[in-house]
Amino acid sequence: MTSNLISDGLPRSSVTDSFRWLRVGRYLAVSLLANGLVWGAGLYYLKTAQPLYTSDFSLGIAGTGTGVNVNLPDIGQASSSQASAFGSIRSDPRENYKLILTGDAVLEAAADGLEMTSGAFGQPKVEIVNNTTLFHVTVSGSSPEQVQQKAAALVSAFDHRLEALRVAEQTARDIHTQTLLTEAQAHLSEAQQRLSDYKTVSQLKSSDQITQLINNLEQLRQQRAQAIAQEQSARSQLDQLSLTLGLSPQEAADILSLQTDQLFLKSLTEYTEATVELENLLPSRGPNYPDVVSTRQRQDASLGLMLERGETLLQRPVDLFTLERLSLDNGNGSGIKRTELIQSVVLLKTEQEGAAGKIDALTTQINKFEGRLAALSNTEVVLNDRLRDLQVAEAVFAATLAKLDLGNSDPFGAYPLVQVIEEPSLPEEPTQPQAAVVLAGTVLSSLLITAGLTMIWWRLLLIKLMARVGQKVLA
Repeated sequence: MTSNLISDGLPRSSVTDSFRWLRVGRYLAVSLLANGLVWGAGLYYLKTAQPLYTSDFSLGIAGTGTGVNVNLPDIGQASSSQASAFGSIRSDPRENYKLILTGDAVLEAAADGLEMTSGAFGQPKVEIVNNTTLFHVTVSGSSPEQVQQKAAALVSAFDHRLEALRVAEQTARDIHTQTLLTEAQAHLSEAQQRLSDYKTVSQLKSSDQITQLINNLEQLRQQRAQAIAQEQSARSQLDQLSLTLGLSPQEAADILSLQTDQLFLKSLTEYTEATVELENLLPSRGPNYPDVVSTRQRQDASLGLMLERGETLLQRPVDLFTLERLSLDNGNGSGIKRTELIQSVVLLKTEQEGAAGKIDALTTQINKFEGRLAALSNTEVVLNDRLRDLQVAEAVFAATLAKLDLGNSDPFGAYPLVQVIEEPSLPEEPTQPQAAVVLAGTVLSSLLITAGLTMIWWRLLLIKLMARVGQKVLA
């Protein structure tokens, strides 16, 4: 009896029931308090949280650029090609642009444009779209209009920053290229001066002079060969004709000189007539007969005039034997033909002498040209070296100048062109707070709290159950 009573005289079952209800009350209180705090916090957040709006836009990078190739005839060439901005597997320009877009310079410029601090402007979220040339940017704000303005200001500041970077990069390149251009121009001027000085000293202006000199020399040699053939032909004909006539070329010339002089021919005619008349008188008259004497005097007088005129024409003393040797008598029928042959001898002699003189003149000129050609050939090597140096200097200068111009025509080499694919959006609904998400989280938290308290309530039963299961498994 005493075992069923406690010290205060109450039954044990009454005490156990009272403890159980007390325990239930404590668990219910804790559950209500915990769930009340969770639901209170969630509802308070939904009521007091400021709405947050987001505006997003998409930017795209131009994949490739145009290439330019400039050919400069007889000088050189210059080319400028723009490879794909995504050509290297180790670099992605979008990563560079992501750093620039979220950098302090762009954010401060965008914030200054809206007259706010960079902290109030906030940090944009940049997401790179795989397998494309695009990247997506998200900007947050307290109102739809503000967030759209912030996105527009961010795009403008980003464009200005890229332009500033392009200008700085191009300026640095121009300075370097300008230095190279100055050096190339100095080398070109030096090469031109060296070539000019050498032309002045060597009197060789270009290789065309040597080519022209060789052509002229070849023509002179051909002319000399023709003159030699002409001289040999004239000499052969002259020798044959002289042998036929029995006259040397000089004698033929003397005969032609005498036969073409009217005064000499007149004296010859008078001498011939006197001689014939004298021969007709002598058989019938004596030597002192007046007619014979008179005829002999006329013969002597005409002979004297004839010898005197012959000496004047031939520029040497002549006698009657010499005149007879020249066979001046044209009285027979063969006289005309003989005269023509004598004229031919003279003409052939003149032609042969003219050809010989031409040969001598051509030989002298050929020797002169050969000497000049030898002198110019020695200087041609140096001249070609000077010309080659000049051509190289011209090619380097032209290529550097073209590179400078082509570089200015492509400002997107280091920083590819960026285009706004999607304009900044104007949000209609706030992105935060999201009531559904908050309520779902609150319900889930409440369920977890209730489940946790329930498991704590049934912990002893669960322990016993697990022990029995363990015993059965071990048995």
